[in-house]
Amino acid sequence: MINFPSVLESIEDLSFKQINDLMELAKKFKGYANDWQGLPIPFIKTPIIATSFLENSTRTKHSFAIAIKKLGATYIDFNAETSSLKKGESLEDTLLTLYSQGVDLCIIRTSVSHQLSEFKNKPPIKIINGGDGINQHPTQALLDLFTMKEIGLENLEGKTITIVGDNYHSRVGHSLIDLLPKFGVNVILCGPQECLPTNLEGKITEKITMTTDVDEAIAQSDLIYLLRIQKERHQGKEASYYETYPQDFGLNLDRLINKHNKKIPIFHPGPANIGVEISEDLIRSQYYFGNEQVHNSVFMRMAIIQAVLQNQDKNVGIKFDGRSIQDLC
Repeated sequence: MINFPSVLESIEDLSFKQINDLMELAKKFKGYANDWQGLPIPFIKTPIIATSFLENSTRTKHSFAIAIKKLGATYIDFNAETSSLKKGESLEDTLLTLYSQGVDLCIIRTSVSHQLSEFKNKPPIKIINGGDGINQHPTQALLDLFTMKEIGLENLEGKTITIVGDNYHSRVGHSLIDLLPKFGVNVILCGPQECLPTNLEGKITEKITMTTDVDEAIAQSDLIYLLRIQKERHQGKEASYYETYPQDFGLNLDRLINKHNKKIPIFHPGPANIGVEISEDLIRSQYYFGNEQVHNSVFMRMAIIQAVLQNQDKNVGIKFDGRSIQDLC
């Protein structure tokens, strides 16, 4: 896609058209799911793609790795723990080293929020954000949107989606807050007061509201998106809500069906704390679509990778134009 960003850090980096183009491309890739021999590989040369996960991951990292291989690209798992980052090398210098070695794209997960922002004006390499601190997780939100459309919510205009959990710390939640209202979705952020965001800076509009009343939120919902409770990010009294969270905010079949008669999809980006934000019976029920999210993650990430690689950006990395000693002053 021409003009697709070379550093995809945030949902806000994408136009409405680019998001829709990704949905269409992911759908095409999904159509080849049972016949990969027929997949048209569009690359003139075989790209080299690295993943660098500075935080632990199962779903995102493996999903990207599978997407890379299905696209016919060469995959490198860059291990930060054994790299020069441990010797004090900056992330920029590490990325320039990868670029100089022929790597075309790096998918990065980092515990530092906004760490990738500095690379947007002059990218040392093409970058996809695999999740940065408590800031953004754009590829997860995009695959969630794709999954919603694939299961029948093609027209989201006027629908209400409730995001229940640690909305304050969740990078997935922050990306969904930026993405869903673009498609006319009413978003309810729900959870204990300690888990509700305080830094939305004008994003609370008629499309985004907040509540601590989970039953009221469920009653209004067309889909419920559960977030993992990140107890490790709360300290002392801030974490006191955790002990009663399953009773106060946890979702189970009895609360969903018997109390509210809501036969609606339940999403969760994983990993789920079974018995905390979601019950075993609900995660094994027909209402849970977490496995569809995982399945569709490969196709959306294939689409994102292709879009970044084919954006025709010439302002990436450093140039090797046959410099020699004669060029030195």
